[in-house]
Amino acid sequence: MNIKTKYKRSFSWVGSIGIVLALVLLVLVGMPLYAASLLLHQRYDVQQRDSLEFGIESQYITLTTSDDLNLAAWRTFAETEGGSPYGTVIILSGIQRPSVTEFFGYADMLAQEGWDALLIEKRARGSSEGTTIGLGFTEWKDVQAGVEFLDADQRAGDFPIVAMGTSAGGATVLTAGGNVPRIDGVISISGYSTWTEAYVDNAVEVGIPRFVAVASSPFMDLIVGARFGFDVTGNTPAHALEYFGTRPLLLMHSTEDHHVPITHFNRLQKEARAFNIPLSTFVREGDWHFVVYDHYIEDPVQDDEFSQSILDFLNQFEEGSNGQD
Repeated sequence: MNIKTKYKRSFSWVGSIGIVLALVLLVLVGMPLYAASLLLHQRYDVQQRDSLEFGIESQYITLTTSDDLNLAAWRTFAETEGGSPYGTVIILSGIQRPSVTEFFGYADMLAQEGWDALLIEKRARGSSEGTTIGLGFTEWKDVQAGVEFLDADQRAGDFPIVAMGTSAGGATVLTAGGNVPRIDGVISISGYSTWTEAYVDNAVEVGIPRFVAVASSPFMDLIVGARFGFDVTGNTPAHALEYFGTRPLLLMHSTEDHHVPITHFNRLQKEARAFNIPLSTFVREGDWHFVVYDHYIEDPVQDDEFSQSILDFLNQFEEGSNGQD
């Protein structure tokens, strides 16, 4: 074999390896880019419902966030005989749909137990302003806007504020709890521990090998950092638990949830215990992403175990308040 042939074969091997590495890099970068394109820079025109369909009256209000977005919100009031509420529960929906107005049944359940509710349509959804959802990295400011409204309100300002959300809303209220000390308690239903882990799990759900999804996850962090700022990428639901202190937390999940696997619940539970957060949990067998049984989602009080877990959690805030006797 002459030197020319030897070098030719060497360059051929190097070229082949280079092509393989380029293809691998293309896959690892392309996956998170594609996933991000399905969510970022988009609005979701969700159908918003009237509270009277759920048997409860509501007051429409507009909230303004610290980054100058106007959000649609609905306020409902406790059914008390001339007395004040025990407090207010802020309610959030998921990453895309449904509208938070689908949760007026929750507001009605709370009203019957002496609690006001503030349902917030997060940014870039329905009639709220915003050009892109924030994967929880920005929506905690939507909760903050609700808290500031309530804190300045004569009816609500002196009483407890509890933030409750489902799915991405569950993750958002966890992040808000770590950033807004005025929140007195958090109820996270099927919340994810970090957005990056949720991305990996959903990639696996559609058939991507886990090791490939994990290998691509740093590029998702880069995409999120480039979009929202690298200073916010560490502001995750799991990290927020470090700042809860003695404020109580209720985590709710189902064992076979294919949108947000139970592993997220397990990690959040472990973190909460590590920080000595007063923790309550409710775990339901099966694949129930909203945890409540589907046929009771508009009237959750009919789901005894689910609703009682929430009401038991809220009971701890009622002592010392000026709510109904």
